[in-house]
Amino acid sequence: MGRDQKVQVRFSKSELERLTSAAEQTSLDLPSFLRHAALALAGDIKPQQYGQYELNTIYREANSRGYIWPEEELHERQLPLYWSEAWVRARLAEGKSIKQLAILTGSPQTTVQNHLRMHFDIRAYQQLTEERIELIRTRYLAGESRRAIATDMGISNVTVGKYLRDLPTDPEWAAQELRVAQSEQIQRQPAEAEVLPSNVQGLRNRADRLFAERARLLSWPTSTQQIAQVLFDGRHASAKDWTDRMVVKGRLKRLARGWFELAQPCTSGVD
Repeated sequence: MGRDQKVQVRFSKSELERLTSAAEQTSLDLPSFLRHAALALAGDIKPQQYGQYELNTIYREANSRGYIWPEEELHERQLPLYWSEAWVRARLAEGKSIKQLAILTGSPQTTVQNHLRMHFDIRAYQQLTEERIELIRTRYLAGESRRAIATDMGISNVTVGKYLRDLPTDPEWAAQELRVAQSEQIQRQPAEAEVLPSNVQGLRNRADRLFAERARLLSWPTSTQQIAQVLFDGRHASAKDWTDRMVVKGRLKRLARGWFELAQPCTSGVD
């Protein structure tokens, strides 16, 4: 049978960037890299030598004696590697998820998840780097919803919320916008113009208002480097992520590599 079998896989933007970077490092095109990586991983998953009942019996007997499984013995006897707490914690420290541990051990995810919770008091979670945590906060403050951030970054809403506890929730943002809108309707006085810059007046959507407030701090056209210095304290990665998303949303247009212009200088509400 030829290679005519197709499998469609969806990746978030951040996942695709990681895979593309890894493929470039190995001098492979992305489809070839994905194929060979999947086959290499599948080749490491050995057929199970024991049934679930046998595994439970072996583990309970050893556990009753307080036995701590060394990784070498688990390899030798072809027993699940997630029985070794040291191995599990080392993999989690590398940033791997419970689902990835299940794949590495050739075991059902629920089995691994339940074992880690019951015996090692390890809950299912994904350890995030400081850079990814900062990216969550930056994107949320730029007007994206928690659900949109979670979907794009391949994590749960709960994980996103964990790093936004000190910030208003989506309903709180909406309530705040409603109060601002009601205040603008009730008080139509010249002094009110000082509450928000003139180029932001009238924008009801929080994301539009935040974009307008940021855009007025820059001279257009502008570069990614300038955006990083003015808006993101010199963080080039955050500036690049922001410009990419603003281009997709139609708020910016790319003039050349690293250079941008407002997509709608007049009608967007930005002077």
